[in-house]
Amino acid sequence: MTQNTHYMQGENLIKLNAIRVIIVLLIALGYASTMPIGPGNPEKLAHLGYDPSWIGIQILFFLSGYLALKSLRRHGSGLLYLKSRFIRNFPLLVIVTLITVLVLFPIFGTPHGSLSETLKMLTIYFLGTVSCIHPGEPLPGLLDEAKYMCVIQGAIWTLKWGVIAHITAVIGNALGLFKHNIVLVLMAIVSVIAYFILHFAAVRTDMGIPSSLLLASRLSWPFITGMAVYAYRDKLSPRVNFNVLIASTLFAATLFMYMFLPWSPAIEIFLTCAWGWLCMTLIWLPTNKMKFLNQWPALALAVYLINWPTSQILLLVLPELSPWQLIGLSLPLTTAIAWIAHIIISSPSYKKAETIAVQSA
Repeated sequence: MTQNTHYMQGENLIKLNAIRVIIVLLIALGYASTMPIGPGNPEKLAHLGYDPSWIGIQILFFLSGYLALKSLRRHGSGLLYLKSRFIRNFPLLVIVTLITVLVLFPIFGTPHGSLSETLKMLTIYFLGTVSCIHPGEPLPGLLDEAKYMCVIQGAIWTLKWGVIAHITAVIGNALGLFKHNIVLVLMAIVSVIAYFILHFAAVRTDMGIPSSLLLASRLSWPFITGMAVYAYRDKLSPRVNFNVLIASTLFAATLFMYMFLPWSPAIEIFLTCAWGWLCMTLIWLPTNKMKFLNQWPALALAVYLINWPTSQILLLVLPELSPWQLIGLSLPLTTAIAWIAHIIISSPSYKKAETIAVQSA
């Protein structure tokens, strides 16, 4: 087995953390770029009609699907898989949300109603957020006059869909749906077609497609596609130049559709696949290539959770900040806070989760 093939098979994803952190920082950049001017405006680095935050979120779901099947096939236990993810993610989410309701709200917020009513509201907000049932919801009384009104943890709306995706993956694995690789490929194709039809119908017709159904399909196709890519990882070429050519071809096809054809969801699908394949090409690189990407700490979750409240508070304190000024302040500050949070909270959680993974192997 060659070194490159070893990495393609996903046994050692030494550059995964680096790619995840870079993706999340680009998502954070996109979010911060519209906070001073409000929603509905294109983000900085938007290209071919799509914001970096949205493409980044879809790539994260693609990577999650890839890693989900890797874990399920390696360990076999869906319950241990979910337990491992819970231990990795839950403590930091709880701490960040506690700081929001116990520190940020008392300092910057304005209570609505009596003390008991405020405490009830904060309790409901805390429980809805940490349970991932209602993450990213407004918190009235805090940031009431912001462009993104009352939204202090806006980035984490995806957590609910991530939980649904992983629980569904565990159920599907238990039912044997992922036993045969060809079935995964067919599922990926069906999910892409379903999203194409739903999105096209939502934009071009008056069918009244439910937004939750559209969003579910928009996040599920990258997740399932990531699973399919992992299933066939040992059939893919390990050659870097070949994989860069694939990504370049996907980018070229996206550009052609954007410039010369009527709009369709295919633009988004091809653009996400292009960036996703480029990310996978970097992740599959052997250790001796692009060494600066090796062994980054797992900061992605901390950056994801911390950037939005950091940016919102900066803008509240310094309301005259321009988009680029907010980006320039928020990203380094977020990274520094995320590093501290990783050392204190996430690193012990990840070590505990790794212990579970070893025990189930």
